[in-house]
Amino acid sequence: MSESRAPTQGGLAGIREVLRVAYRRKFIILVPAVLLSGIGWAMASKAVPLFTATAALTLDVSKVQIVDREVVSQLPLETSTLRSEIDVIRSRSLNDEVVVLLGLASDPGVAREVAAWHAWEPVFVSFTEKVLGRLFPGIFGQDRLMTPKPTASQIADWLIGNLNVTNDGRSLTILVSFTSENPARAAQIANTVARTYLDDQVLAKSRETMKASAWLGERVSEIRQDLEKSEAAVDDFRRQSGLIEVKGATIPAERLGDLNAQLSQARAERLRAEVNLQIAQQSGAQKLPDALASPRLQQLRNEFGQIHLQLTALNDHGAFYKMNDLKAQAAVLGTEMNAEMARIVAGLSTEVTAARQKEAELDRSFHAMEGQVGEVGHSNLQLIQLQREADANRAIYETFLSRYKQTLQQESLAVPDARLISQAVPPEEPIYPNKVRFLLLGTLGGLAIGGGFAFLRESFDRRIRHASAVETLTGIPVFGFVPKVSRWRGRQPQDYPVTDPQSQFSTALARIHAALRAPHSLDGKQVILITSAQPGDGKTSFCTSLARSLAKSRIRVLVIDADPYRAQVASAFGAPAVPAFGSINEQPIRLADIVQVDTKSAAHFTAAPNPDDLQFLVHSGKFEALVEAARAAYDIIIIDTPPVMTSADAALIGRFADTRLLMVRWGRTSADQMASAVGFLRLCRVGLDGIVMVGADAGSIPYGQLTSYYPPPSDQPSPRSLLSGRRTDLG
Repeated sequence: MSESRAPTQGGLAGIREVLRVAYRRKFIILVPAVLLSGIGWAMASKAVPLFTATAALTLDVSKVQIVDREVVSQLPLETSTLRSEIDVIRSRSLNDEVVVLLGLASDPGVAREVAAWHAWEPVFVSFTEKVLGRLFPGIFGQDRLMTPKPTASQIADWLIGNLNVTNDGRSLTILVSFTSENPARAAQIANTVARTYLDDQVLAKSRETMKASAWLGERVSEIRQDLEKSEAAVDDFRRQSGLIEVKGATIPAERLGDLNAQLSQARAERLRAEVNLQIAQQSGAQKLPDALASPRLQQLRNEFGQIHLQLTALNDHGAFYKMNDLKAQAAVLGTEMNAEMARIVAGLSTEVTAARQKEAELDRSFHAMEGQVGEVGHSNLQLIQLQREADANRAIYETFLSRYKQTLQQESLAVPDARLISQAVPPEEPIYPNKVRFLLLGTLGGLAIGGGFAFLRESFDRRIRHASAVETLTGIPVFGFVPKVSRWRGRQPQDYPVTDPQSQFSTALARIHAALRAPHSLDGKQVILITSAQPGDGKTSFCTSLARSLAKSRIRVLVIDADPYRAQVASAFGAPAVPAFGSINEQPIRLADIVQVDTKSAAHFTAAPNPDDLQFLVHSGKFEALVEAARAAYDIIIIDTPPVMTSADAALIGRFADTRLLMVRWGRTSADQMASAVGFLRLCRVGLDGIVMVGADAGSIPYGQLTSYYPPPSDQPSPRSLLSGRRTDLG
C-alpha cells in the first residue's frame, strides 16, 4: 500500500488532509459556530435599533465674506475651504448651541442615550434592561439601572460622537448625518445642526460688518472734528488779520491765489490717489471706481460668470468630461482679470507719482511767488495755508463718509455662504443592528474558534490514522485498510460480502485475503489469528466478514471463537451464542460436534467456550489438537482471540497460528495502546505478521492496498516448529 501522507505535507495532499481533519472534527467546529451565531442573532434581536437622518448643505459658488473690514468675493474651489467648513460644523461651540437650542439636557431619552454611549454601548444596556431586568427585577430592576443625569459636556460629546459630516470630494455639497435611537430625534438634531451653521455664518458676517462700520464711524467723527477746527481757524484768522477779498488785487497776489488753488487741488488729487492706491493694495482693485468703469474688466467678469454658471450646470448634471476645457478658459480669464486689475493698480501708482510731482512743482512755484509778494502778503499766505488745510480735511472727510455709507448698506446684505438643499426626515429603517451581519460574524467567529479547537485537538490526538505512523512505530507492515460502513440501512459489516460483493468493503477484504495467501505450509493450509489492542476495534466483524468473503470464493474456512469474554462470533453469523464445548473435563471433543454452518454463506464457525474451558483447552493441549484437526479439514482457520490489553489468551493461542494479525481501529486506537499490545506479544515471543486498519473514513486511503511488506524477524520461531511433536488425539 502506498504510504498515506502526513498532515504536515504541503500541496494537494496537505489540503485534502486539512479537509479530512475538518470532517473528523465537524462537531467541534460546528457547535461553536452554531452557538456564536445564535448569540449573535440574539444580541441583534435584543439590541436597541439606531437610526441615521441626513441633511444636505451646499456652498454657494460665489460667497460673500467679511475679511479685515472689507467685503470680498471669492470662489470656494479648494479642498481646504470644504475641510474648514466641515470642521466648523463639528466644532464644540456650534454643538453646544444645538444642545441649548433643543433643550437636550432636560430630555430623558437623550439622557439614556448619553449614559449608554458613555458606558457599554446600547447593545449591552438594552440587554441588561430587557433581560436581566425581567429575570431579576429586585436586583436589576429599572430603579437599579437608572443612571445619573448627564452634564452638558457629556451631551456635547455624545452629540459630536454621533454626528457625521462628510463630502464626496467631487462637489460642494456637505452631508450632515446624525445617529440616534429615536428617528425623529435624529432628524431634528441633523436639521438643527445645519440651520445653526447657517445662522452662525450670518451672525459672523454681521459682526464683522458692524466692526468695520464702527471703525469707519469713529474715523469720520475724528476727521469731521479736524475739518471743523480748520474751517474755524480760517474764519478766526480772517477776522483777526482784517483781510478782505477785493477785485483790485495785484497780479502777484492773484497769481499766488491761483497757485494756491492749484496746489490745493494737486494735494487733494494726491490724497485721493493715495487713498485709492491704499484701498487697492489692502482690499483689492475690484472695488475702485476705475475698475468698475473699465469696459474690459466688465467684459472679463461677464465671461467669467458665464463660464462658472456652465461649470455649475455641468457639475449638477454629471457631465465631467467638459469641465476641464471650461476650467482652462476660466483660468485664462482669471489671468486676464488679474492682469487688468494689476494694470489699474499700476496706473494708480503712476497717478500718485504724478500727483506728488505736480504738488512738488506747484509747491516750489508757490514758495517762489511768496518771495515776490514779500512781507505784504505774509498774512494772506497764512490764510491761504489755513484754507488749504481745511480743503484737504474736507476731501478726506468726504472720502471716509462715502465709504462709511457703503459699509452701512452691507449690514443688511449679510447672507450665509451655504444653503440647506435637503432637510433630514425621520428614517424608516434602522442602520443598526444588521441581523444578517451579526449572524455572519457569529458564524465566522464560531467557525474560527471551532477550527482552532479542532486542530488543537488534532495536534494532541495520538490515535492512529496513517499507515506510515504504524509501520514507523512498530516495524510491522500494514496489510490493508477496511472502510467504515454505514449501519443506517440496517446492514452489519459482515453482511456486505453476501449482499454487496462489489462494495469497497468487500473489495478491501479480497485484497487483504490476496496478501494473506502467501503459503506458510507445504499443503497450503493456513491458521490466522486475529486480535486487537482493546475491545471494540472490530476484530470479530473482520473475522466473520473475511470468512464469508472466503466462503464465497469456494474456500473451506472455519472461524473459531476463542474470546469467551465477548462471545460474538455466533451472533454475528446469526446463531445463538451457546457455549460449544459443554463440559470437556473428561469427554473427548469431536470437531463435527461443535462446528456450525452459516446460513448466508458456506463458512463454518464454532461458538466460544466458557473462560475456564478455554484455559483448560489451551493448557492441556486440546486446543492445539483442535487447531490441527481443523487444519486437516479446512483451507483457512480464523481464530478470534481476546484483546491483548485485557487478556493474555492471544499470546498463548498465537503460538498455534501461522499468521497473526492485529486489528487497529482507524481514528480510535491510540499509538500508545498499539505499541503496548505489540510490545506485550513480543515479550511473549509471539510476533505479529501484519496489522489491519479497520473503520477508515471514506476517501482517506486506498482500501486494501498494501503499503509495504516486511518478512518476519529471523529470530522469530517458526509456527510449524512450535507445532511439531505436539500433535495429540482430540480425545
